[in-house]
Amino acid sequence: MKKKLVGFIVLALSTLILVACSNDSLEGEYYWINKYRNDLEMTITSNAGSVDVDGKDYAIVKVDNENKQITVSTDYGNRTFNMKLTKEGKAVSPSDHIVYKKGSKACEEALKKYGYKEVGKE
Repeated sequence: MKKKLVGFIVLALSTLILVACSNDSLEGEYYWINKYRNDLEMTITSNAGSVDVDGKDYAIVKVDNENKQITVSTDYGNRTFNMKLTKEGKAVSPSDHIVYKKGSKACEEALKKYGYKEVGKE
């Protein structure tokens, strides 16, 4: 009986840890939202993506969810950027813009603040 109880507790804790870690993933779409724009700036998939800097797309060649970093292939070689994502879904992009993760609390608040109905639409 004790072995089953210990096994159940270990399983429950493992599940909680996996869920907590998955919520901290950088994966998603990030929008630059302010009174002048509501544009997709960056897309991050499991280990790749793209970022728009002044109208030019650059490839994200590495995603490090543990250290919250992305590596971008630029005209001058690969550069690594810190992506400090708040629990609400707000971050600073490699082009130094405040961006919002689609579907996050911060994104919904920014859309409301600037009068947009949904991301990417006027």
